[in-house]
Amino acid sequence: MNNNTVHNQEQPVPKTPEMNDSDYLNDILATEKSMSNNYGIVLNEASNDSLYEEIINICKDTHTCQRNLFNLLFSKGWYKLEKAEQQKIDSILQEHEPKANELK
Repeated sequence: MNNNTVHNQEQPVPKTPEMNDSDYLNDILATEKSMSNNYGIVLNEASNDSLYEEIINICKDTHTCQRNLFNLLFSKGWYKLEKAEQQKIDSILQEHEPKANELK
């Protein structure tokens, strides 16, 4: 594991062709992320106010579920993040700074 990785101690899971707990949770997380994206599209297109309110509540629940799954996976070491290099952060900031200044 490189020094740019942020993660917790990985809890062992069976390494077999069958899906394990990590596989199932990662699959569900991917589904929740996809659903969150799709609800965003639906919300942009909803013209009926009561339908919009109903969908936004479902969307909020989906986001909460997605966050809880992420936290569970991360706590078990089954989801790893990569730290952004400071040079990369600085480069992106410089790239977008002129546009941000225009908006002030």
